[in-house]
Amino acid sequence: MTEQYLMSRLGLKLSTDNELSPDLQRFQQHFVLYHLLYQLQTEWLVTGEGFLNIGLAKVTLLKAELTDTSLLAEGSDNTSRRDYYLNWQNFYAMSEQLLDDYLQQFWQFYSKDSVVKYQLTASQAEKLLQLTPGFSLSQLKKAYRSQALLCHPDRAEGNSAKFIQIRQAYQLLLRLF
Repeated sequence: MTEQYLMSRLGLKLSTDNELSPDLQRFQQHFVLYHLLYQLQTEWLVTGEGFLNIGLAKVTLLKAELTDTSLLAEGSDNTSRRDYYLNWQNFYAMSEQLLDDYLQQFWQFYSKDSVVKYQLTASQAEKLLQLTPGFSLSQLKKAYRSQALLCHPDRAEGNSAKFIQIRQAYQLLLRLF
């Protein structure tokens, strides 16, 4: 099952007194989903029902009789992710700024050594993100998300070069904002 399918089935709507960005809302929903998955993984290991193989965007149930679940459960990558998602302090510690920093680090790593920096002007960036002059910060974020979603490299119709260009346009306008 894909993470997207599980998220839609979970239908989780968290409420808070504070206004949260869509990114932080997604993080919180993602965290709750993975917390529940790792609890289920632990329970199924104890009962011998099988091993819930939890990847970054895909979850697979491996039958206990077909695999050595003890070896899979102790994998260092799986263990560190499991520890992270089973600790509620990580849920509460996430802030808008920290999430922005993590996303920035992710995109820097993702684009390392393979990105051609496009020299965009502010007006070119606005046009690329389909914004009109005088846009608000929330309009900028919404435009970026919608454009990035259309050409994200993980999608079948994705376009890596355009995705990078959109990301750079967003970063430029965000700095100017």
